[in-house]
Amino acid sequence: MKNGIDDLILDYCANLSNIGEGLEPDVLAYWYKRIEDRSKEMCSTELGEKIIFKQDRILWMKFEINISKRTVPLVLDSIRQCIPLMPYSTSLYFEKVYQVILDEFNRELV
Repeated sequence: MKNGIDDLILDYCANLSNIGEGLEPDVLAYWYKRIEDRSKEMCSTELGEKIIFKQDRILWMKFEINISKRTVPLVLDSIRQCIPLMPYSTSLYFEKVYQVILDEFNRELV
């Protein structure tokens, strides 16, 4: 005999088993590329050249973010737009990236 609670528990267990799925280097690289492309679409070509995300060749989960101060709002907006589309663990990762960029930007202004 099945009821709604059994379905809810099975759904919850499936979500928990897939929680680490979005933290693979290729998944992160895909989302970094989408954010980089979306940010470049929102600005001029000249300004777009100052948005660079680079994956480390040895440590695949390490990314270097090179952006100018003028592009920070665009990159943050792109991250904010992409987060709802990401898997759960990837969205948590990019929430932290968003916060680090924002903190660094605010520190530069002071």
